[in-house]
Formats: sequence, C-alpha cells, structure tokens
Amino acid sequence: MKKLLLSIFTIACALTSYATEQGDTTVMSLNDIIAMETQSKADYENVNRQRDIWSHTTFLNISYNKTKFSSDEFPSTLHKLSHEYKNDIGVGLQMGHTYNLHKKPIGSVMFIGLDFTWMDFNFNKYKADTIADFTQGEQIKNLPWHNEKMTLGYAMSIGPSLTLYPFATLHSKGADKIRLHFYFHVGYGAEGALIKNVSADKAIKDQWAWAHGLHTAFGGNITWDHIGIGYEFRNDGSLKYKPIDNDFGTNKMKVKENAGRLYLQFRW
Repeated sequence: MKKLLLSIFTIACALTSYATEQGDTTVMSLNDIIAMETQSKADYENVNRQRDIWSHTTFLNISYNKTKFSSDEFPSTLHKLSHEYKNDIGVGLQMGHTYNLHKKPIGSVMFIGLDFTWMDFNFNKYKADTIADFTQGEQIKNLPWHNEKMTLGYAMSIGPSLTLYPFATLHSKGADKIRLHFYFHVGYGAEGALIKNVSADKAIKDQWAWAHGLHTAFGGNITWDHIGIGYEFRNDGSLKYKPIDNDFGTNKMKVKENAGRLYLQFRW
C-alpha cells in the first residue's frame, strides 16, 4: 500500500512539473507572437506610408525668372548689331510627371526615372534700351528690338532624373517625406515677341515676331511631402526669330535666351 501511494505521489509531482514547464513555454511563445505581430504591423504601416510618399510624382512649378535675351544679328541698316537684354519681369509655369523606372527604390533611398514636362510657359518683359548705332534707311525698315518688348513661350521637354529619399531608412514619419530631385531635360518650344511702339508706314503700332527651337535645362529641388523649392537653368540656344509683318523683312535672326528659374513646387 505504501509503495502504491509513493508511486502515485511521484507520478503526480512529475506531471505537475511537466505542466509547469509547458505552461512557461506557452507564455514565452505567446509573448514572441505578440512581439512579432507588433513588428509586422509597424513594418506594414511604414511600407504603406513610404509608398504613398513615393507616389507623389506629378509636379507643378511656379517660377520667378531672370532671363537674358541676346543675339549677334540684331538688324540695322549699316551692319548687324550684337547686344544683350535683361528682363525686367519674368514668370513661368511648368507641369509634368516623373515616371520611375522601377517599383522599389535602390538601397531603399533612390529612384531612377524619366521626367516628362507637357506644359512649360514663360513670360518675360524687357524695358526699352538705347542703342546709339541703330539706324534705319529710307527704304529699309528694321525691327527695333531695343524698344520695350515682351515674350511669351510654350515648350515641352523630356529627360532623365534622379530622386533621393535620404532619410527613408530612419523610418521617421517626418524625415521620410524629405525628397531630393535632380534632372536634365531636352525640349522643343515656340515663342512670340511683341515689340512696342514700332514706327511703320508713318504710323506707330506694336509688331510681332516669332521663333521656335530646341532647349536644354538642368536643375534640382528639395521637397517635404507636397511642397518644396527648386532652381533650374534653361538654355534656348537655337531660337530663330522672324518678323510676322513682311515690312520688316523675312530673314530669320538667331537668338540666345538663357534663364535662371527659382520656383515653388507642388507635388501630388
């Protein structure tokens, strides 16, 4: 009888010890599961937040322009003039989209893309300038480009770009939104110039000329979430201007137009 009771006690102790050990293991596994689920949820929310930031690839730029309008072929009776004009007022408006060439960033921070700007308007106003050796003969009527003038241009462009999210690896809700964007664009556009107070046929009126040609541009911007600032240098080095009124001839004049553009950017 004693042996039976001793055996039952021994078995009960062993079962209790096993149950306790199993209970501790169960508790540890549950903690691990909770930790893993919490981390998975945080990772999922972080990825979704970054994907939303990465999707802000459409941009609108409103710019203040400093433009130089120059040529070695300004017309005159005696010879062609070389001169440069600096704008008094200049503004611009751009709208386009960045097409990233891969879905996930390289090294979690960098996208290589292609920018397409389908709308690029520029307006510049130039004050009248005095050119001492500008002359007009009795039979020759040259368009007086030194008069007050305004230009309005429209262009489209395309080119490679590089987008960086330098603080993406920190997984900070604020720092994740910082974006650096650098680009080089090649485009084609047309431009019209309105020259004020031109004397023609004993009357004073405004005259138009127009041009078209290739341009290049490079620049960069820094944005936080939906808004940022940037700078671009644009070179229209192959514009060919022609007067609309045949009274001023039909010859084309080569013009260079260089612009520095400081802009406010909106992204979505």
